[in-house]
Amino acid sequence: MKILLTGATGFIGSNIAKGLLEHGFEVYATYRSTSSFDKCRHFKNKINWLNTEPSNWKEQIAVLKPDQLIHVAWDGIDSENRNNWEIQAHNFWHSKEYFDLANEYCIKKVISLGSQAEYGIHDFPVNEMTAPAPNDAYGAIKTLTANYQRNLFDNSETAWYWIRVFSVFGEGENMKWLIPLVITRLLRNEPVKLTSCDQKYDYLYIEDFVRYIISIVICEENKSGIYNICNSESMVLRDLLKIIAELMNVSSDLLRFGEIHQRPTQNMIIAGDNKKFITSFNLKGYTPIGLTEGLRRTINYYKKLA
Repeated sequence: MKILLTGATGFIGSNIAKGLLEHGFEVYATYRSTSSFDKCRHFKNKINWLNTEPSNWKEQIAVLKPDQLIHVAWDGIDSENRNNWEIQAHNFWHSKEYFDLANEYCIKKVISLGSQAEYGIHDFPVNEMTAPAPNDAYGAIKTLTANYQRNLFDNSETAWYWIRVFSVFGEGENMKWLIPLVITRLLRNEPVKLTSCDQKYDYLYIEDFVRYIISIVICEENKSGIYNICNSESMVLRDLLKIIAELMNVSSDLLRFGEIHQRPTQNMIIAGDNKKFITSFNLKGYTPIGLTEGLRRTINYYKKLA
């Protein structure tokens, strides 16, 4: 089976590419001249790379005739650009190009990554029936893109899946993000200045996330729709970081809680309900790697890099 993958050089996309290759799929991944292949370095030569800068890149996809599209690429996910409407709007037009190609070339299945940011701020675990109420440009444009995908493929022969992603962690995550930042500082026995870390977040290990995506890829039935992929168990960040320190056998005194002010717009609860997904894709018997083992593997990854 041929799978066209966007965003393969990023954290989530590279892990999806690795998982697809391990399951024996032919992976055709898009890239640009500015792309870094570092996260794909161990399996780069197993991927068929497609440069989207030449004017004929769409014709190349027509010749390729992929069976499925997995759309991961999205710019401006960092906090500095989440409310940059220009960058986020460009993401919509970029996504639309791929969806329109999928429609024109009759690609059988389209899987796209959305975000929990579409739901906005809530004090309870959100499910797919929770109405979107995004409070930034990132969430708003993700919601717009979801609606375009649904409207384009509903009542068509293309199965479509919009995956609302919550907090995913693991090997190869952006070093600016919380978990790798804390791990690398603790490896150097350096103190880490933090907010009070009272937020409750729903963290899912990357290998479990990829396993869930693969379950959609191999599903032979059309189960089109919007799905949450998350852990369905949230944890206070302060407790999560203390677990990391314990697993690393370092003093939690290095975690300097309360030394940084919390952002006024900080979402204090990011928690999801994944029952619809687990039930739809028959994953009730699947035993996930889980949070603690995922953290242990992530710590070992950064130890090797140190």
